[in-house]
Amino acid sequence: MPYQNKSGWTGGYIPSSEIKKEVTEATVAFAEKFGEHLAKDDSFNKGLKPLTSSQLRRFYGEVKRQQINGYNQSDFVLLKPKLAYAVGRDKGSKIVDLYDVMSKAMSHVESKDDFNRFVKVFEAIVAFHKANSKEK
Repeated sequence: MPYQNKSGWTGGYIPSSEIKKEVTEATVAFAEKFGEHLAKDDSFNKGLKPLTSSQLRRFYGEVKRQQINGYNQSDFVLLKPKLAYAVGRDKGSKIVDLYDVMSKAMSHVESKDDFNRFVKVFEAIVAFHKANSKEK
């Protein structure tokens, strides 16, 4: 049975091998589906607004700051509660889905190389979200 969270996302998770070994075409396909899902307006159906660019970029910006400063596991694990806080502030959007998928992927990051692969996957999700977003 495929994974399904409270909002209806059934696309699964980022496989641990994509974080631990290498990013493949499968992850690009996942990022495309997930980015599209995050940008889609389901408020009429499931009551969830699309994830806004500012919500996504706030978390993405923090990840990129950590990349620039150099991977530090303590700082990285503290990203999960920051994202959880954002979920608590806006449970009516697909930030819940972002938390579900990204927190699972974050649990596989144990080294600088893992972190760099995580960043690449996240960049792909951001790009596909932007490509599918109705925001101006």
